[in-house]
Parts: sequence; structure tokens; C-alpha cells
Amino acid sequence: MKMKIDTPQMTLWKIEELHNTPPHIHEQEFQITVPIYGSCLFVGQHRAYELASSEGFVQYPEVPHELHVSEGSGVIVLQVNRGSFAEFTKQRPLELDMRQQIDPAELNVQFRKWVTALLLGQTEPLAVQETETQVLYFLSRVLKGNQTNKRDAALASAAVADRYMTQVLDYMHEHFTDKINIDTLAAIALQSRYHFIRSFKSILGMTPYQYMLALRVEEAKSRLGRSEATVTEISFRLGFSSTSQFYRVFAKTVGVTPEQYRSGLRR
Repeated sequence: MKMKIDTPQMTLWKIEELHNTPPHIHEQEFQITVPIYGSCLFVGQHRAYELASSEGFVQYPEVPHELHVSEGSGVIVLQVNRGSFAEFTKQRPLELDMRQQIDPAELNVQFRKWVTALLLGQTEPLAVQETETQVLYFLSRVLKGNQTNKRDAALASAAVADRYMTQVLDYMHEHFTDKINIDTLAAIALQSRYHFIRSFKSILGMTPYQYMLALRVEEAKSRLGRSEATVTEISFRLGFSSTSQFYRVFAKTVGVTPEQYRSGLRR
């Protein structure tokens, strides 16, 4: 089941099925993603975050991100216009922690109330505006912020401002199943190999190779869920040098073997 409701200031989502969104940007919206049961993979600032129930993630506007929800999981996503959010929270700085703890049961109850109110009063502007205010009040109450956000915001700005690094990431997303040459990436970034590796890690928190492996593992998880290909077939199609390498990387990243992961999806 997938539900989406739009209002002038926000979009409310509830996703309870296999769902994958490609990398995209919201120019004006904050996105708050919270698994209410199960888990999901959120990729923000080109870094993967495995979110379990009650672990929310706040994505700032203008930053590329993607969302992957597996079968058996449920996620609520709130996309809120930054202008209305900033106005509503003007009594305190709008500096939010990207990682949040949000009670999934409370959020689920509130979400049902918001959806009911919007469906019953969708032709009445006042009813819609009141519901928008209720959503904003809830978020201003539960979302936390502190000085670490200055570092996070700087990191986000660096990722957005460095157009060449963005081109590197685009290239990696297109070619992560191929044999990627570090000199090719450095050339795209207009840096020497040494400085490229340092700048890549400073922005993304991992080396180019680690990032490529993360992309392969996430694609492997998707293929394990949607195809009947064998683990060996998947490993070679994704560019792993051997099935044993695939096993090691997958188990280290996900915590279970590929077969165990596939079995868990199909229970």
C-alpha cells in the first residue's frame, strides 16, 4: 500500500510495499523519513543510512537523496516547505540533527489523524491549513537540533557546491558495476589522485572504493528481492571479482549472507 496526499505546504507519504526512488532533489522541501516498522535504506548526501523503526532522518533541501523500502516494512515520509517550517519555528534556529529519534507509534497515530482531516476537508482551505499547522507543530516538538548541525550543514553545502564532485558521483552511480579507474574519477574532479581521494573521503566519509561497494551491495539487495538470479549470477553482474568477495562484502555491510537476506524478504 502506498498513500500520498499533497497540500500547498507539504506532502505526506505512507509506504508499506517494496519501493525505490532514484536519486532526486527537492528544491524547497525538507524531507523527514521515519520507518514505523521494519527498516529502510535512505541515501542522503550520497551516503547510505540504514534506518530502523524510530530512527528518523532529516534531509535538507537541495541535496540529492533516494529512498529504498523493502517488503515487510512501513515508512512515513513528510516533505515540508522550508519557508513554512522556518516561519513556524522562528523562535529558535532552524538547525536540525539529520539523525532523529521519533516514536513510530505516536507518528502513526498522528498521521492517521492528519490524513482523515485532509480527506474530509480537502475542499476547505481552512481545514487544510489547520492540518498543516498540526503537522508543523508535531515536527517542531519532536525534532531535535544542536551545534553538530553546523558541521552537517557545511558538509551538505560542500557536497552541493562542488559541482565536479557531484559529476564524479553521477559517474559512479552510472558505472558502479564496471571496473572504475581512480584516475578517471580524479580527472572528472579536476584533481590529482591523492587530493581526490582525500577530498572524496572528507565529503562522504568513505573512500571511492568503499562507496562503490556500498552501491553494489544496495543493488544486490534490490536484485535479491525482485529477481530469481542466483547469488553467483548477481555477484558477477554487479562487478564483484568473485562470489566469495561478494559474500564477504555483503555480510560485513548487511550483517547476514545474501541467502539469509533473500529468505527474510520472502517470509
